[in-house]
Amino acid sequence: MLKSDLSPDFLDGFRYADGRQVLRKLKRFLQAGTDNLHVVSDFDLTLTSGKLPGQNLGTWDVMDEMMPFEGIAKHRDIYNSFRPIELAGKLTSEVAQDKWSETLDLITSYPMNIDDIEEAFLSVAMLRDGAKEVFDICEQLDIPTVVISSGIRNVIELMAAHYEIHPVYILSNDLLIDEVTRKVVGWRRDALVHMLNKHEMGHLELSSMRADRPNVVLLGDVPDDTKMVAGDDVIRIRVLDPRKGEAHVPELVLQTSFDAGYDLVVDHSLLPVARMINRLSIS
Repeated sequence: MLKSDLSPDFLDGFRYADGRQVLRKLKRFLQAGTDNLHVVSDFDLTLTSGKLPGQNLGTWDVMDEMMPFEGIAKHRDIYNSFRPIELAGKLTSEVAQDKWSETLDLITSYPMNIDDIEEAFLSVAMLRDGAKEVFDICEQLDIPTVVISSGIRNVIELMAAHYEIHPVYILSNDLLIDEVTRKVVGWRRDALVHMLNKHEMGHLELSSMRADRPNVVLLGDVPDDTKMVAGDDVIRIRVLDPRKGEAHVPELVLQTSFDAGYDLVVDHSLLPVARMINRLSIS
């Protein structure tokens, strides 16, 4: 295949509103080469899933396993207070900051051991189908990968080590751990990462990478994840994997995705993304 050609099967496995527009953008990426490309991804529910059929789990779900019933109930109330507006793409920065701070305060108010948290996460959650393939092909092609998450860095680093994936940067919330007891004793309040400030975190690192590698493949699971990277030289891909109990009207979800700025949508698996990135390396 010549770089002047771009066949529609580039988009196999994806859904889209304007295939021609996406192919034009992919053609620019192909012509620029992978030396000008990097990948930015959300973590919870974008790169993760549950080990049982129908599950869709992230770091916050596992933290529930470590709290007593009253803590779980409080966390559920916090989550239900913002999740509907998050899915609708109407979450405000003020609400996000308050809710994420409230959640982290709640979690760290209970005596937890970081080793128990890690064991619990690995017992119920896993990398989403195709996620390791995305990171592996990027590593083979020397394409840097960045994970930006409003979850918990400690758990993300555990998953990365367990599945042998190697993000260049992980920008997320840090739990503070007592080195002797291994107990969680708090969280870094000066580096809060919530849903609507993920694009701001690690600004120096990301701006330097963007200057060297202006083209981006971005992966997210909610409308506001499109804002993690600004500009037109971005292929924004949404992972759709509805959580149990959440209303899911396919036509409405697709329209919300495209209205938010996603170029492509995949269902459950990231294997189409891995194939697309690999094909961007072919001259």
